[in-house]
Amino acid sequence: MENGNLTEVCGNLEDIGSSLPEQFCRMVVWRLEGIGYTAWDAAEIWNLAFSIRKAETEVLDYCHIEAIPEKLYPMLCDRSCGQYLYGLKQAGKLEIEGIDLSGILTSLTEGDVKVDFDKGASDEARLDVLLGEMMNSGKGQRACYRKLKF
Repeated sequence: MENGNLTEVCGNLEDIGSSLPEQFCRMVVWRLEGIGYTAWDAAEIWNLAFSIRKAETEVLDYCHIEAIPEKLYPMLCDRSCGQYLYGLKQAGKLEIEGIDLSGILTSLTEGDVKVDFDKGASDEARLDVLLGEMMNSGKGQRACYRKLKF
């Protein structure tokens, strides 16, 4: 993503009430580009900002805090990216071919540890697993920052 587009993501975020810094926006863009998503236009830049703000608001509301601590940035980054990609998939705008799904788990069992990298699963099934993991990232981590609401 070009610097102008990154600035636009940050500007859109600010316009809709976020106080997340540019370094966080850069983290989200790099995460998306790292898994193979590079289709940026004005509408997608706004949708990315919206997804970031939505994920941010969910964490702020759950934790009853005023600002996201830096230690939660990686978790919020994954949740934002997951929501963004899920929105694209639901709208039929996500091109699966460009996304690297080769190392995606199809199942994970914690008791007696079972990990499955089912290479026979369809790309869509592996994408669904990836998006589910990203959108639900950090449940235990955000609980550490939860405060009582009076």
